[in-house]
Amino acid sequence: MMRKFIFGILFFSGITLLAQDTKELTLEECIDLAVNRNLRIKQSQNNLIAAESNKRQAMFNFLPDLNANAGYFVREGSFFDNSSGQFATATTRSSRPEISSNLTIFNAFANHHLLNRRAHEYNSNLYRLEDSKIVIKANVIRSYLSVLVDIENLRVSNERMEFLESQLDREKKRVSVGVGNLETVYNFQSQIATERLNNVNLENQYQTDLLSLSQLLQMNDGTELKVVPLDFENMQILTEFDSYNVVLEEVLNNSFQLKSATASKKATRAQLSQVKADRYPSVGMGVGYGTQYSSNNSGDVSSQFENLNYSFIGASIQIPIFNRYSTQNRIETTKIAFQNAKIAEDQAVLDVTNSTQQDYLALRAAQTSYVTAQENFEALNQTFEFIKKRFETGNTDFYSYLESLNNKNRAEAQLINAKYTIVLRKRILDLYRGNN
Repeated sequence: MMRKFIFGILFFSGITLLAQDTKELTLEECIDLAVNRNLRIKQSQNNLIAAESNKRQAMFNFLPDLNANAGYFVREGSFFDNSSGQFATATTRSSRPEISSNLTIFNAFANHHLLNRRAHEYNSNLYRLEDSKIVIKANVIRSYLSVLVDIENLRVSNERMEFLESQLDREKKRVSVGVGNLETVYNFQSQIATERLNNVNLENQYQTDLLSLSQLLQMNDGTELKVVPLDFENMQILTEFDSYNVVLEEVLNNSFQLKSATASKKATRAQLSQVKADRYPSVGMGVGYGTQYSSNNSGDVSSQFENLNYSFIGASIQIPIFNRYSTQNRIETTKIAFQNAKIAEDQAVLDVTNSTQQDYLALRAAQTSYVTAQENFEALNQTFEFIKKRFETGNTDFYSYLESLNNKNRAEAQLINAKYTIVLRKRILDLYRGNN
């Protein structure tokens, strides 16, 4: 009964795995999918919308405002009624609707500085959004190429295991006809067992890296991901690249991280000018129109509203004298913020330069390794074919044969890793150079 139950579980699990959808994606498709789904990018997009709203509001600050007010009042007791111009002691009903507008004539250019600040804040958020996209793209490239390396390593391991198994079958046949020896058979079986363990570890690494890529793409719907291998027909990309000075100049000119830091510094400098403007007088102008009604006046409501109207125009000046040092405190804290913004800009230059140096050095090292690994693999492969023939004819021992095979496989793995490291570093450097 238990065996049937276990078989049933395995059977339906197999059906589920077979029914699982498979999605095959290229590198560019993975990049687009990750950018469109990434939650941090969506947050950056929302921050950009908010920055755009703040910028628009700063522009509207140059316009006059417009206000309207009205009310209906019932008063008891004695008071002087301004509408009727008499002292009233009865219940009085009154209304005084009014519309007015105010315009700031001068405030030490505080509105200009605010608009300048909001514009730079908008640019900073825009560059931060683009930098987030670049970071996501670079992460996808790293993860994608890790999966490709795993696939190549698994291919080499599978070919090695198939080759060892074929040699084992050959040696067993030799033993069966009395021309082989059991020691060689046991040696092949031991090597096959070792390679199977290595193959399992490589498969686990592949599944781990594939999961990391799926998580970057936010593929949480159970879809199985498969990646499309890269085309290496143009081998010049593996050995040619621009000089470091050219690369660094382009990276610095196109770095969204640096552009965002610079825009933040400019925004803080504009904020400092805006805060300093609070120390100076401000001048404004206001105009308005209103009418009124009171139950103490003769005439109906409509006639009073028609006859008791008024208009006004005026100017005002506000001079700050003492506000408990709040303006000076804001100036000092904004100065510190500005200094920190300058430090952040310098740090961004340093970070971009350091990362470019590391990526470029890794690229050049991988290119050098690739050329050497290619020559090494060709030589070791030729040596292996020679020793293989000698082993099959009984002219060399098993350990020399196995050492030659191991050397060939190691050289092939080094060649694969060097090739994909070149592609990884080059693609990432191209991203930061502005070649998306």
